[in-house]
Formats: sequence, C-alpha cells, structure tokens
Amino acid sequence: MTFTHILRYLTTNSKISAIAQKLSSSIAIFKNMPRLFRLVWSATPLFLLISVVLTLTSSLLPAAQIYISKLIVDQVVILVEAGVAVGVMVQALLPLVGAGFSLLVLQAILQQLDSYTTQVMSDRFLLYANTKMLEQATRLDLAHYESSEFHDILNRAQQSGSSYPMRVLRLSLTLLGQVTRLVGLLALLLRFNSLVFVLLLLSALPTFWVSVRFSERRFWMTRRQTPSRRLADYFGAVLTEPKYVKEVRLFNLGNHLVEQYHSIRDEFNRESQVIARRQSLAQVSIEMVAAIAFYSAYALVLWEAIRGLVTIGDLALYAGTFQQAQSATQGILTAIATLYEFNLYVSQYFEFLDLAPQVTSPRKPKSFPTPLKEGLVLQDVYFTYPGSEQPTLKDISLTVAPTECIALVGLNGSGKTTLLKLLTRLYDIDRGLITLDDIPLSAFRLSDLRRNIGVLFQDFARYALSAQDNIGFGDLPNRDNSQQVFRAANEAGADPVINELAHGYDTVLGKMFTGGVDLSGGQWQKIGLARAFMSQAQVLILDEPTAAVDAIAEHDLFERFRQLTRGKMTFLVSHRFSTVRMADRIVVLEKGEIIETGTHEQLMKKQGRYEEMFRLQAESYTTV
Repeated sequence: MTFTHILRYLTTNSKISAIAQKLSSSIAIFKNMPRLFRLVWSATPLFLLISVVLTLTSSLLPAAQIYISKLIVDQVVILVEAGVAVGVMVQALLPLVGAGFSLLVLQAILQQLDSYTTQVMSDRFLLYANTKMLEQATRLDLAHYESSEFHDILNRAQQSGSSYPMRVLRLSLTLLGQVTRLVGLLALLLRFNSLVFVLLLLSALPTFWVSVRFSERRFWMTRRQTPSRRLADYFGAVLTEPKYVKEVRLFNLGNHLVEQYHSIRDEFNRESQVIARRQSLAQVSIEMVAAIAFYSAYALVLWEAIRGLVTIGDLALYAGTFQQAQSATQGILTAIATLYEFNLYVSQYFEFLDLAPQVTSPRKPKSFPTPLKEGLVLQDVYFTYPGSEQPTLKDISLTVAPTECIALVGLNGSGKTTLLKLLTRLYDIDRGLITLDDIPLSAFRLSDLRRNIGVLFQDFARYALSAQDNIGFGDLPNRDNSQQVFRAANEAGADPVINELAHGYDTVLGKMFTGGVDLSGGQWQKIGLARAFMSQAQVLILDEPTAAVDAIAEHDLFERFRQLTRGKMTFLVSHRFSTVRMADRIVVLEKGEIIETGTHEQLMKKQGRYEEMFRLQAESYTTV
C-alpha cells in the first residue's frame, strides 16, 4: 500500500475525515506558539538552545538501542547455530553489549542535563513572564480597573500566565522529541511493511480526537467559571484579610461566608468530575483499539517469522519497534491535543498583554511649563464613566490662576473627585478642553504631567513598607533623600508619629509583615499628606486631607496648609468648611455641574447651596 493510497483512504472515510478536520481546526489555535517562543527566547536564549539539542539527541537513542538489541539477538542465533566456543561467543558479543551499555549511560546523562536545563529555563521564563504581566498592569488605565470584565481577564491571565506558557514550552520540546523518536522508529518499521504505518495511525487517531474534545470542554468550563471563581476568592479574602476580621466576628459572618465559598468550589468539583468520568470511559475504548492494533501488527510479524522471511532478531526488532512507535504516535497526538488545551489558556495570558491603554502620551510631547504663567482652563468639559449612560460632569468651565487655591464643594456624587481625576489624566475627557498655559493636557507626556501634580486622594494607598518608602513614593527619584523625606513628614505633621515608632523611618507600617506596626486612620492620613508634600509639583491636589484627623490636628494642619500651598495651584476637596474657608475661591458642584463660585463671604451673601450646607454644618456644632 503506497502513501497515496493511505491518504485517499483517510480522506474518504467520514469518521477519520471528521477527526482530520478536528486536527486542522486545532492547529489554528497554535498561532500563539511563535509569539510564545519569542518570549522564551527573550528570557533565556542559551538554555532554550541547549534544551532543543538535548531533546533531539535523547530522542534518537531508542531506535539505536532497539537496533543494537536486534544485532545482539541475530549474532547469538548465528553463533549458537555455528557451535562456537563460549569464549569466542563472548568476544564477538562484547562490542555490541558495550555499545548498548554506552547508550544507556549516555541516555541517563542526557536526562539529568535536560532536567537541570528545564528547571533553569522554567525559573527564568516564569520571572520574565510575570514581569511582563506586571509591566502591562502598570500601563493600563484606571478605567480598566473599574471594569468587572477587566478583572475577569486579569484573573484568567494570572491563572494562566503563571504556569501554562512554560507547560506549552515543555510539551513542545517533548513533542519534538517524540517526532524525532518516531522518525527513527519508522525508518526501521518501513523496511518491513508500509501497512504498519496505517495501523499506527488508526490506533492513535481516536486518542487524539478524545483528548482534543475533552480539552476544549475543560477549558470552556474553566473560562465560564471565572466570575464565580473570583467570587469564591473574594469570600476567601474576606475570611482571611485583617480589614474584615472585626465585622466577620461581630456579625457572625464566618460560617455563612465559608458555606458560600464551599458551595461555589463544590459545584466546580462536580462539573470537573462529570468531564473526568466521561473522558475515562472514552479512554477505555481507545485502549482496546490500541491493543487490537498492536497484536495485529505482532501477528503479521510473527507470520513472516514462521514463514522464514524474517530472522528471530527481526521479530524482536519489529515487535519492540511497533510497540514503541505506537506509544510515540499516541504520545505525539496526545501532545498536540494537550498543546491545543494549553494554548487556549496561553491565549488568555496574551489577551491581557494585548489590552491597550486609552490614555497615552503623545508621540511628540510638549514640555510642562515651569513656572506656570497663565494657569489652568477648563472649557465646556464633559465626561461619562465607561459603561454609564449619564455624564458625571457636564459643561464644566473654570479658570484657575497659577497660585490660586480652589476648594471643590458638593454632595457625594457631585463630581468633585472625578474632576480631579481628569486633571491628572487618569481619564480623558469626552468633550471640551483642559489646558495649562494654553497647552492641552493631552500634549504632555503622562509621566511629566503627573510629576508636576502632587496628589492625596481620599482613598490613598497604605503600603506595607517602611515609613520612608510610604512618604518617598511621592517623589520616587528622591525616595532615599532622607532630608527631603524628613521635610515632607514635618510639613504634614507626620514626623512626631514616626519618631515614636521603634525603628523610626525604617519601621514597616501595617501588620502584613513581621515587625510591622499599624497606625490609626489619622496617623495614616498624615503619612499620605507627607507623600503629597514630597513633590515639588506646581499643582497640589488634596482630596479630603483632614477627613480622618481630630479637631486639634485639623487646626494644626489648617495652619500648615496656608504656608505649604502658598505659590502653588491648589485644589481642595473637603466636607469640613473650616478647611474650605482657607481657599481663595470656592466652586460648588451639583449633579456634575458648577452651580456657584466665589469666596466664602460672597457665597454666604448669595444664600445659595453653599450657604445652606455651611449653615447646616454649623448648626450641628452649636445644637445641644
């Protein structure tokens, strides 16, 4: 039977044709392979080359070992039939036995070298892949992190990126070795009968079909479970993270949350069990097909041996070779099917890497004006959060002088913090224009713009690092400049707090790590303020800077603000009108629009919304 006949048979048989189509469609998912290998090459080129060479060399040894065994058997038969002496027989067989032993030793050495190379390559690539993912995370916009769909993508990337790229690489090398091994074995088998190739293929294709089919099912099951898995992980975090500990105990939430976690995970286990059971049943039938194919080939070789057409050595050669070739063929197709599954997971890693930020720096950025001369202008600004139908800000027009202090006042949800996010380009506006000295914000390099704006948001970060790091992050190039850190801490009133800690500015804040010290809300806010004061920025944004401090500390900070904000463009957001009054001008927002502007005295005389809010807050202090 020629190879042409084999192909014609495979394409006309409907069952096998369907399997062939499955093979063709599965190959399409391998489009990620070149990109993945480029990543590996970037991470560890030398060890990748060494691994390929070791794999190819090791894969050629089985065919050589089988052939030497065949030569030994034939030589023994010839020597026995010739009736030679034992000494002569040993002398004749010794070179062949020595060659076989040498191949075994070489194989053992290559296996250990491959194990070492694979471990080093895995460690280096894992570090590289995780670094790429973290770098991508820092590039993406704030809008991404406020989307549930993004967190599904991120979760899948974290699950897949930590292991599946390396699994694909290892399996690809295994596949390369299996193919090389099969080529060597087929070179021996095809000397006997080309029908053996058909038996090999027919016995292995069902394994491939079942593997691909259930690989797809497992992948789509896992992908579908992403939101539920994130919910289960969230329940786990609530049960274990310090910020939830008090309420979980006070409200007796423990058992309820454990039950929710267990219910989700148990459902996952049941779905996985169903797929595993069905695959096992299918695999039993496949093993029977493989056994029939092997003994059919064995019977064919045995019949040839009985007829005297092949030697006893050939019988041992072809029987052993077919069994190994069958195993190699099944291994190749199973590896392809598994690669198909693993590549589905790797595609989730690349899906995350392919996300593009919408807020970007221009190709030819303009320099940030130093010092500011004309100030900030917002003209007819509109902004709507992604996924929202109603604009958060609409028709915002405002002019701010270079050294003016502006207080933003309004009810929760009026758009105060959103406006500040637009000034720092955490989001881009939908319509209108924002300029600094007549230069649009979008014309500046992002890093340059943000370096010139000192920020303290209400939900500022509390890093589980040293006090020096927590403050120094406000101006990273000067993080280790102790004098500048001390100055910022002193200006924010944080210096006395830090000096009382056991290790001063080297004390780790928070309870996450051994030796860490937690601070009160007010103490943390002083640390956050110091971080904002680290920057020599011309624009200062303070979102609720006194929200967590007591009345005495507020008065102290109030006096500091007057001095620290002098000569800077400052934006204050506060519900405490004692802080608001220090501003040169007060802007009142309501439902995303500016409804009032003026000084404290002007707005009080106007008797509008500001006067109403001020009066209500004042009454809360005077009412007994």
